[in-house]
Amino acid sequence: MSNPKGNKYNLSAARGDKHFQNMKELQESGICFMCPEHLRDYSNNRIEFETEHWIITPNAYPYKNTILHLLLIPKRHVKTMSDLSAKERLNFSEAIIEVEKRHKLDSYSLGMRNGDFRYNGGSVEHLHAHIIVGERDPKKFEKVRFKVSSLPES
Repeated sequence: MSNPKGNKYNLSAARGDKHFQNMKELQESGICFMCPEHLRDYSNNRIEFETEHWIITPNAYPYKNTILHLLLIPKRHVKTMSDLSAKERLNFSEAIIEVEKRHKLDSYSLGMRNGDFRYNGGSVEHLHAHIIVGERDPKKFEKVRFKVSSLPES
């Protein structure tokens, strides 16, 4: 299943005006900013580290109420886990463990949407995972919301 319009970005999933404008500009450019040839040059990204098959970067538009929000992005443009090779899937686990070590994480959430982003709430066609740590200060605490479904715009 793919987006019949060929869009790489789901503008309805934007979190705020700045995110929307950024996604709209990227859509008009026709590039996928998550593909390595663009990711390394994309001004919003600050690559934290790389593994053989994955790039780890802070989310330029982190979810509200997070104290850490990282993206794990495969170096190949794929849309679902089944598109990944066995080595890429194994390396995904290794990347998560490396994030745990580097950030000394004692608790976090892992989220990933697969396939047609018109239905799963994702904002970018390129498969990626989120490692999220919510706010822990009781005075600031609010739940983090991770959208996992949507209906396409008509």
